[in-house]
Amino acid sequence: MFRTCILVFVMAFPTAAHAWWECGHHIIALLAFEQLPKASQEKLYAILKSHPKFDVDFQPQVKVRNVPRWQIGRTGYWPDVARQDETFNRPTWHYQLGATAVLGTPGVDVEVPDFPGPVPPSASLQTRDLYIAQAYDLCAKVLADETAQADQRALAICWLAHLVGDSHQPCHAGSLYVKQIFPDGDRGANRIKTVQRRNLHALWDSLLGDQFDETDIERRMFEIKNNTRVWTAARRATRKPSDRSIRVWLEESRALGAGVVYATDVGDALRAAQRSGRTELEVVDLSEAYLKNAGRIAQERAAYAAFRLARIWNECL
Repeated sequence: MFRTCILVFVMAFPTAAHAWWECGHHIIALLAFEQLPKASQEKLYAILKSHPKFDVDFQPQVKVRNVPRWQIGRTGYWPDVARQDETFNRPTWHYQLGATAVLGTPGVDVEVPDFPGPVPPSASLQTRDLYIAQAYDLCAKVLADETAQADQRALAICWLAHLVGDSHQPCHAGSLYVKQIFPDGDRGANRIKTVQRRNLHALWDSLLGDQFDETDIERRMFEIKNNTRVWTAARRATRKPSDRSIRVWLEESRALGAGVVYATDVGDALRAAQRSGRTELEVVDLSEAYLKNAGRIAQERAAYAAFRLARIWNECL
């Protein structure tokens, strides 16, 4: 069913959507930082200390063994922390408009928003009405500008870490549009309830861990780096000249959304709903095989995200 659906390479989410929870963003940022040359590491940390919220949001509230290391990990998670601060909250930066998969006729059975265009020339870090790819392009430009104020470059460091991470979470790369059931989209799988978590999006967010746990983060990083197949494949793929755009990474995630996130267990539930004429899905009980495969994919996406984030950080610095 989902392998024959129409793939529209854009996506949609509610403003409350998150991608990867705190552990996941820490993992990706730290894996990326470890790959930077020492000079770039020192320069990044020096700029980060100019962050306008450094004295508040970058001071750990729990005991950690290495505070600077925690602060580097915090870069990836900080844009979610900023949701509580109206000055820095950028709700639409976390997602794109449109769809991963459409089962129905756009404009008749389902309503799919258009894909956002390039970042407006006048955009700045204060511009609110941007989407994930636009925000990424803007932040890369700000960080690379050595004449930009240090606090603005520090904000760009954090947003780049977060946006690269977001773009590699399959649920964050698109919504499912289905006639009768999700005519205006499933909000990046937020509308699909599961037994394991409150919804399918939350389940995928949790696959790299939940709230900050230093021991768990180090364990997961070790597993990712020591999975030779995954780590080597990610390194090779991300060195290709064609691997320069966040739009390429989003296409990868959308393909995983259509072929994995919405396949098997979720597909069975949708087919059952369609056969019975229901307009809502029953709560989905995901199989052990689905969960195991999802965990494997999450680690792969973290590896790819880490190499890509390291490259953009290093190039901009």
